[in-house]
Amino acid sequence: MRRARGLVPFQSGRGFRARHLPAAAAALTVLLAAGCAGGGPGGTVSSTVTIAAIPGVDTAPLYLAQRDGIFTAAGLTHVVIHSYSSDSAELSAVANGQADIAASDYGDIFYAQSQNPDLRILADGYDATAGVLEVITLPGSSITSPVDLANQRVGVPDDQVLPEDSGDPISLDAAAAAQVLTTYLGNDVGSVTWVPMSQQQEIAALENHQDGLAAILVSEPYIYEAESQFGATEVLDACSGSTASLPLTGYVASKSWVSQNPAAAADFQAAIAKAQTEAAMTGQVQQVLPKTTGMSVVDADLSTIGSYPTSISTVSLERVTRLMSDFNMFKAAPPKVPRMIVKP
Repeated sequence: MRRARGLVPFQSGRGFRARHLPAAAAALTVLLAAGCAGGGPGGTVSSTVTIAAIPGVDTAPLYLAQRDGIFTAAGLTHVVIHSYSSDSAELSAVANGQADIAASDYGDIFYAQSQNPDLRILADGYDATAGVLEVITLPGSSITSPVDLANQRVGVPDDQVLPEDSGDPISLDAAAAAQVLTTYLGNDVGSVTWVPMSQQQEIAALENHQDGLAAILVSEPYIYEAESQFGATEVLDACSGSTASLPLTGYVASKSWVSQNPAAAADFQAAIAKAQTEAAMTGQVQQVLPKTTGMSVVDADLSTIGSYPTSISTVSLERVTRLMSDFNMFKAAPPKVPRMIVKP
């Protein structure tokens, strides 16, 4: 789900992106300490395991693992979760040793890997379901179907992995929308102009008829916010058809860290798999979101939630790299997904 995502204050409705957090949460640091030594076979668990994350729907299992002592039970006795404002910042933290693991968007992960093949995927984090990422427009707009988006300006989240002047979709989210649009527009999908901005800015621009936007691409909870504020209507589900169930975020570490800390890596995989299972239970994610993101209890209950896989599918992840390749999002050769996956 790649994206330099600026933070926005929480507002009424669902005023933050699925992978965003209010400014008040930007300084959130979660420290987990336990009294028993742990570690699986194959190595010694580091004294501290630092995880970089953007608090949100997709990373909710991390905070469930904190709340319910899952990390400790898996053998990780000292875990710190640091909040970051963008995926690129998270991956930079992993690269320079400020974080051991990052919960990041696959667009950013695979783009970074194509530039410097040092990342390893420990676990899949969050996959799309219907309604988590949509192109929406104003009520009464002349844009009533996907074909009407030809030659239009469409706002997209500013979480790009590519320069804004590339002429192609600049993020995994935008590429997913463009792929679905291809079904309706064919080669004319290139006539769509993608305009990057924060999701809160997208909503304001659409509502106030700014920047010449005919529609915007946003995720939950911004979809609900736009619907409740000014009756926005759906034009396109960006994760449908060929992009249905698209993997959006995953947990990665550097190759060297995994090599030096095999027990910690294995324990993290065991913990996050259990937390992902817990997250799939009714109400668990909704309970943790208000504390980690500042979201209201009502808004958390109304959020459309994707899925939390408990295993990694190479085939599914290769769908992401193919999609990115189709829209010229790699400057170098696409990464080899099987080489990146760390088997539990």
